[in-house]
Amino acid sequence: MKSRNIVTKLQELYHLQTNLSMIFDRLGITQEIQDKLSLDELSPQEHDQLTLLIEKFEFGLEEIRNNPTHLEQGFDQRLFVRLGNYFYYEGDFSQALEYYNLSNFIDENEWAYFNSARILQLQDQLDRAYEKYGQAIKLKPDFSQALCHQAEILINQGEPEKALEKLKKSQQLNPNDPETNKLIANYYIEHGENTEALIHLKAIHHRDPEVKTKITELEQKQSFLNRFIGRFRKR
Repeated sequence: MKSRNIVTKLQELYHLQTNLSMIFDRLGITQEIQDKLSLDELSPQEHDQLTLLIEKFEFGLEEIRNNPTHLEQGFDQRLFVRLGNYFYYEGDFSQALEYYNLSNFIDENEWAYFNSARILQLQDQLDRAYEKYGQAIKLKPDFSQALCHQAEILINQGEPEKALEKLKKSQQLNPNDPETNKLIANYYIEHGENTEALIHLKAIHHRDPEVKTKITELEQKQSFLNRFIGRFRKR
């Protein structure tokens, strides 16, 4: 009887899993956190229905959690990452981290590690975040976003040279990534190398109006400097 109840419970969870996946597909909730995604398009009724569905899923998980082998049977680890992202959008970071951990329990997932790291970075737990980004990179060596975020942490910790190494690796993987190029440009600006900075800003200027303004500012400074050097040499 007990084993039959477990089978029934697992079937219910698989059904809920399918329904949640369909709703997340419609909302655009993927494994990657989308900074511009909003749940505001849900009506209050739809939001309540989704909340109830998730609560049922969580209740079912609690009943089988004591037997880890059940979690490895028929569950989609990617759904757990997406559930984590749902709670990320809701601002419930502790619940989001729990789902990322569950995903990694089923099978290690680079997005589960990466998204966990993003939360830890937001919470200023930089060492732990850096480690999580490293775990994501271990699973996905070409994970340019994780390299870029590691560089951000190194910059905050006062290690710009190490950060630049990470950024150059990130740029090799994704040459036109805006954040990577901005950080590299900032490094060169701080070291008085405006020409190098302009190269990286011009690679992404079409994506960001603020970058266009920065390019104009640097070009004016460079032009003034060139005229000054030219006059100095004539003397």
